[in-house]
Amino acid sequence: MKLIIKTLHGAEKLLAKELETLGATDITAQRRAVTCQADKKTMYKINLWSRLALRVLVPVIEFQAKNDKELYSNVHKYSWHHIISPDKSIMIDHISFSTLFTNSQFLAQKAKDAIVDKIRDKKGSRPYVNFDNPDILLNIHATDESITVSLDASGMSLNRRCYRNIQLPNATNEVLAAALVELSGWTPNETLIDPMCGSGTICIEAAMKARNIAPNLYRNVPFGFQNWLDYEPPIWEELVAEAKAAIKPVKLNIIGSDINGEALDIAKLSTLELGLNPDIRIMRKALREQERTTQSGIIITCPPYNATETKRDLNDMYKEIAHYLSQKYPDHDTWIYSTNLKALNSIQFKAEIKHELYNGSNEGNFNMYPF
Repeated sequence: MKLIIKTLHGAEKLLAKELETLGATDITAQRRAVTCQADKKTMYKINLWSRLALRVLVPVIEFQAKNDKELYSNVHKYSWHHIISPDKSIMIDHISFSTLFTNSQFLAQKAKDAIVDKIRDKKGSRPYVNFDNPDILLNIHATDESITVSLDASGMSLNRRCYRNIQLPNATNEVLAAALVELSGWTPNETLIDPMCGSGTICIEAAMKARNIAPNLYRNVPFGFQNWLDYEPPIWEELVAEAKAAIKPVKLNIIGSDINGEALDIAKLSTLELGLNPDIRIMRKALREQERTTQSGIIITCPPYNATETKRDLNDMYKEIAHYLSQKYPDHDTWIYSTNLKALNSIQFKAEIKHELYNGSNEGNFNMYPF
């Protein structure tokens, strides 16, 4: 089957490489997505193991339509009753770049009508719509060339790993953190330091990668495919058992510090939940108070990017951050990520490496400074 796997812009090549290791074939990187071919087991495996995917979409129909009648007819033709049970709730995510269907909400409404009508015709009852927590999420994507309707195999976004119960508003996206660790080239035998760690996302994603913990192994919300009629539990149970057996007992030296007590409490609880507390040391210290305890290592950090959060001039803050890091951590490769490009460019050191990496719709840069 064909898959369309969504990711952050700038992480497409990393995701393509990861998908190859997971068994996908015919892999093509696109903008914010990678397409590939995979069987059912591999599709399940990608949802369990991908650190860089946001969503896994399975296109089921693609067609051309000039009006709403043709749209309804083409969607209604598909055997939705073989995939969706009438007792499940559904929701259709929608986006349109079509000059014929400029209202994507109307597009989704007509597609929804066709799907539920087909299921009612065949089963005698129909699914209901749930905008907040649907059992089955679908996606409709329209251009002037074609309209594609896909099943969302992931359901809840794959960056939500469920290793913390509280999500702070400015917490680093887990997929972004995983991409930063990958781009930095960090290896488990090196010390990793995040001196502004917040709730510890970078530290946790690095430790999970090093110990070979599948990122969605402890997810407590069903994946989208688990609500499909053709879901095969034995395949999934085998993959989960293999993932648990694959965890490695690796000795790590990962250090996270911050001044936000609430965020640090969340970080500590998450490391306990995952059994990573021996690998990650969490400390409450301001950057200016921190002392170097290692001769070498890698620093990966995401300073605040919003002036309303810090109530400080961010240009001055970034200059100060770079000064402290250069003084306190010489012989450490220092990687700084921010979507505030003006503040990042105010750092008075020359970046040796730069990666463009978006955080959602926000352009960001990931720069390495060899202090």
